Amino acid sequence: MRVVDDHSGPVSTVLRHGGLSVAVMDSIAFATGEHAGQAIVTGSHGGASAGEYARRCGVAAVACNDAGIGKDNAGVAGLAALDGVVGVAVGHDTARIGDGHDTWANGIISYVNESAREAGIRVGEPLSAAFTRLAAGGVPC
Repeated sequence: MRVVDDHSGPVSTVLRHGGLSVAVMDSIAFATGEHAGQAIVTGSHGGASAGEYARRCGVAAVACNDAGIGKDNAGVAGLAALDGVVGVAVGHDTARIGDGHDTWANGIISYVNESAREAGIRVGEPLSAAFTRLAAGGVPC
């Protein structure tokens, strides 16, 4: 088990288009202020703490794992609470929880918040296609 003792974990950029980058990381705890205005893909659940990380870092878009949704939709509660930030979750049966690269490569969107819906992202589409399209069109503010 890897202990997260700082917030500078392995992060890789998988897409740059215009001024938007898509950064992939295993945990949303690796996001920093350097990701402000960018899209991040994480292997984390989309619960309340993940939403708080995304908000503090000022990201434009965030993708997490739905972690099976959970009791009272706890697996996506943080994404639902993000006003003005595109928030999506991929199905726990399409990408490994805790694996950002599997989320990017294989994740199928199972949840979208209101901002994601307004950006044209839909449940059932591959995450990589949705975020590539988002980067090409810019993230609505």
